[in-house]
Amino acid sequence: MSFTSFFRGLFKKKIKKIPDDPAELTIDIRKHCFVINGNKLEVPMHINALSAVLGEPRAHKFKTEAKTREVLEKSSGEPVTNRVNYTWDALGLMCYTHNGKVVNTFAIQLGEQINNSPSNAKHTFRGTVTINGMSWLPVIMAGKDCDVMRQAYIGDYLITAEYTDFDQDDSTRTEASFTGLEIQLK
Repeated sequence: MSFTSFFRGLFKKKIKKIPDDPAELTIDIRKHCFVINGNKLEVPMHINALSAVLGEPRAHKFKTEAKTREVLEKSSGEPVTNRVNYTWDALGLMCYTHNGKVVNTFAIQLGEQINNSPSNAKHTFRGTVTINGMSWLPVIMAGKDCDVMRQAYIGDYLITAEYTDFDQDDSTRTEASFTGLEIQLK
């Protein structure tokens, strides 16, 4: 019995196949979940739930210095024991964990990344992202500007959208102005 078959039986939920063409991938962010091509997911979740939907990711483990661990634990309210980021390179998707198992942030790589993190996806996301079935950009633009990113609250989630041109006037920002979206609990 494969892991996917075991997982489906365990949760009695049919996992919908991700299309072969990454451009056909859809992600809709909602108040209490996000949906990838009909598969309802939530943050936090176990990495196995996400892998059952997206396939096996590439893993990148981080050595966490004491000072970084302290900051992460204070901001997240949870122990940081085994930081692992997972990446689906062909899909332009990533997620972050503090213990190697529970996903605390799900990320969509929309454009070229500024930092050269080894856990960045090798390709950008080519599918469609929506928030409650509508374009994500107006929702993000209605959120708070934080000098290097915009933040919007959607139900249980904080959605962070990073941009690269810090001097660009907000009225001229388009979807191409942003490098990524991250979904995490408030």
